[in-house]
Amino acid sequence: MRCHEFQALIEAYLGEEIPEALREPFEEHFFRCRPCFLSLKINESLRNKDVAIALEEGRRPFALRVMRPVLGMAALFLLILASGLLLWQARQAGRLRAISRFDLPFYHEGELRGPREDGPRLEEGFSRAMRAFQARDFRAALQILDQPEFAAAGSPKYDFFRAISLLGTGKAGQAGRILDGIIASMDPAYFDESHYYKGFVLLRQRRPAEARAQFARLAAMLSPMAGKAKEMVQKIDQL
Repeated sequence: MRCHEFQALIEAYLGEEIPEALREPFEEHFFRCRPCFLSLKINESLRNKDVAIALEEGRRPFALRVMRPVLGMAALFLLILASGLLLWQARQAGRLRAISRFDLPFYHEGELRGPREDGPRLEEGFSRAMRAFQARDFRAALQILDQPEFAAAGSPKYDFFRAISLLGTGKAGQAGRILDGIIASMDPAYFDESHYYKGFVLLRQRRPAEARAQFARLAAMLSPMAGKAKEMVQKIDQL
């Protein structure tokens, strides 16, 4: 059932007039869809406010007669407040997803490090992986990069691009551990880049405050990537 179909059936459901064939899909929908559930509860509260008061109502305690509509309005207010909070959180999550999309790092063609006889063959395979990488087909890139001979080469270039490919497939934790290793090794080839993309790891993990601190550290360095890091700090500040 779609949301607009659900909304059209709310009055019938609350009035016990919904066709039996539609009751089960209706109830399944509001258990899965938070906005529609809140809409149902708001309509239910408004409907309950309009229930006719029996003649005996006048004999009830004054406090009960006064507080009943107040409590109804308070419940309605809380439902509206919760709905607004959910919408705000959804917008925040959307903005976070938008700024966590990263540009691809530049790939320098060249031999993998280490005196290996199979260097040319590895480089040819690595170039194939990078063609998939540049097309953002990260899974295809990983199918090549995860082969044991690449790990045995001990190249920071391999480690770095494998980390970014993992990040692109949603494996932020694995990517972050590899980038932390490159940063700890102080290897100049991908030191600055690893700092930068570690910020995106933290964004993907929904840790914007830590991501901001990561980008701010890079922005304070004498780095060619300091400008891009400052831009990311500004984007996070606008969340």
